[in-house]
Amino acid sequence: MDGSEDTTLQNNLVPTEERKSIVINPNYEIFIFALLIWQLVNSVLWLVVKHPEQDKVIVIVAVGISIILMLDALRRLYKAPNRKRFFWYFHGWLLVVGSLPLPFFSLARLVWYFRMIRELQKSELIAMSNVVVEQRARSTLLAVMLAAIIVVEASSILIISTEAGKVTANIHTASDALWWSLVTVATVGYGDLYPVTNPGRLVGVLMMIVGVGVFSVLTSFLAKWFLAPQRKKILPDSRSIANLPIDMRSQLAGIRKLIDEQETSHQEAMAELREQLDEIERQLLRSG
Repeated sequence: MDGSEDTTLQNNLVPTEERKSIVINPNYEIFIFALLIWQLVNSVLWLVVKHPEQDKVIVIVAVGISIILMLDALRRLYKAPNRKRFFWYFHGWLLVVGSLPLPFFSLARLVWYFRMIRELQKSELIAMSNVVVEQRARSTLLAVMLAAIIVVEASSILIISTEAGKVTANIHTASDALWWSLVTVATVGYGDLYPVTNPGRLVGVLMMIVGVGVFSVLTSFLAKWFLAPQRKKILPDSRSIANLPIDMRSQLAGIRKLIDEQETSHQEAMAELREQLDEIERQLLRSG
């Protein structure tokens, strides 16, 4: 019996609800996985970067990401139908170990993700990808949040390398750099800390551009979120639908998309008929 047959047999022995409970939400899973990859990048940077203040920036961001990963691991353990089975059979202990703020410990989480993919069937993976495409607003928001985290860390490291040691500079420590990066990307700009060198100002310009993009996406998402309840009134039991398996939710989303396309097509056809009717009326008036 080959490996694929072993995996298929193993999937058949595991209850469907238990396998699907591994995935919280496809968009969320991609976001957490991307944070995991960036945590591995931080492990490499921690070995490569030699400046003490830049090392502090990497450590602070790595600890922050570790807190997010640990909360994620605890949430998965709490939500699991069988916590003991999730911890041992589904290797939940790898999530806990991979969330520790130690260099390269996040590799344990990477192993867990590969094992998770093996547990899921092909149809479930396809359904996950469909959900990501359908929920474009949420996918974009999480992508921008991830980009903001990466840009804040990268800009803090760069601003220290460009400003530290300059006589007129006021950004010298990791705390100064992170504070400046956060207020700049938030487009607040208190003015207490600012770059004095041309390379530092270039970093500031890039930070401001990213900040405008972040808040534009955030504003669009919040606007859509506030309008969403008006649409949910059509569904009598939206909470129970949200708790359905991923593949069923994907099928429902596909049906809604087809309905929207049919409505759009119907409206376009009606508009074309009205134009033809108006043209006939104009011709009758001219002939009369």
